[in-house]
Amino acid sequence: MKITKEHWAQLVVVILIAVFLFLILQQCKSSGKSGGMPGGAPGGMGGAPSGAPAGGAAPNAKAGKDAKKGGDKAAGFGGAPGAAGGAQQDAAANTVTVSAKTVKPETIIATVHVNGDVSSKSEVSTFPITSGKITQVRYDIGDKVNKNDIIAYVDPSKPGANYVASPVKAPVSGTIIECNVHAGDTVSPNTVIATIGSVTDIEIVVYVSEKYSKYLKNGLPAYLHLTAYPDEKFMTKITSVSPVVAKSTRTIKVSLELEKYDARIKPGMFASIDLVIQQRDNTIVVPKKALRTYNDEQCVFVINPATNTAERVIVTVGLTNDNEAQITSGLTAGQKVITAGSVTEGCPVRIADES
Repeated sequence: MKITKEHWAQLVVVILIAVFLFLILQQCKSSGKSGGMPGGAPGGMGGAPSGAPAGGAAPNAKAGKDAKKGGDKAAGFGGAPGAAGGAQQDAAANTVTVSAKTVKPETIIATVHVNGDVSSKSEVSTFPITSGKITQVRYDIGDKVNKNDIIAYVDPSKPGANYVASPVKAPVSGTIIECNVHAGDTVSPNTVIATIGSVTDIEIVVYVSEKYSKYLKNGLPAYLHLTAYPDEKFMTKITSVSPVVAKSTRTIKVSLELEKYDARIKPGMFASIDLVIQQRDNTIVVPKKALRTYNDEQCVFVINPATNTAERVIVTVGLTNDNEAQITSGLTAGQKVITAGSVTEGCPVRIADES
């Protein structure tokens, strides 16, 4: 018998139907085992175990919720330090680095600056007794002479007259601190030949504006500065104050002496003097740069030791000079005053430099 294409098609259809029926039969058998009156008890018994996993989902769910709550708590617990850390970072970012000074009782002085000259106390000028030409100068600056020593000779003769040398004698003993002539110079009885003085008995002469006259008195201290020794200051005091004011300059002549002789200080030197016109002892003193103005009042910022923050304090200022200010009220010894740093009320600070 010959198998045709139609036979093959029919065979395929039959196979497919058989497979379909087999699957339906298997599904029915599964349903019969899980349900139905005959298998109800076993199915019920089997339901319990089947339900156990379903019922067990509750504990699992509870555990999941607990785990979630625990995770939330853990996250919350970790969040607090994170927030605190952020706050600390913000505080650190806003902290201002400052310089500060611990105030204590000190002395403050107010000075007035004037210029003058170092000179010998006993300066004496030497003059010739006649007019003529200098023929010889026997001494120079720095040389010591005794009274009646001949310093120079003057030729008073004229052409056709006999040559006669006229001596110029030292009127006192001392040191030649100035010599104004040379051989060949023409002089007259009004010409100063030399100035004799002492290089150890010296004084400083200055001229002070009349507006400071109320402060000037004998014994007032002063600081001497010399160009030759720029890093040193020498203590002096006023020994003489002129009773009159010069009309042309409106100044008062003031003489000062060194408290201790120093061979480095010589007559003829340029003197720069700081006269101490006022002084306050055992008082609170702050750097002038620490002073601020708030609502037309003077104030300073101090550091609050409890919070390490800047705190504004209104103060009363007394005596001042170029660098310092006396505080008569508002501060007490031991407080730390901010001397450098851009601070505001309540801002956190960190001290980088303290004096």
